[in-house]
Amino acid sequence: MNTPFNLDAWVKEARQEPFRFTLADSPFTMPSAGELDKRVLKSVNVSAPTPEDIESLLKAGLGDQWERFDELPLPLAALGELFRQWQQHEGVPVRESLASSDS
Repeated sequence: MNTPFNLDAWVKEARQEPFRFTLADSPFTMPSAGELDKRVLKSVNVSAPTPEDIESLLKAGLGDQWERFDELPLPLAALGELFRQWQQHEGVPVRESLASSDS
């Protein structure tokens, strides 16, 4: 008899270290992008993310920290670098990790 695949166990074992960064001497923490809830796929274009899609992904990743983060001044180039570093933390581009969770 086949044992059913335990997706809950897989999720627990697949968890990665959170991505941590600071801005204006304030610490922030985000989960790995692949750990975002699948519902984020309904609001972003993961194959070619727009600036709005990147903001939505960061907002989802920061959760209740978003308001504090959003109040701090930040050049657009730095926002793009934050997104790249978050992707590198996971080891694959966010769009690939999110797209693979859609399959």
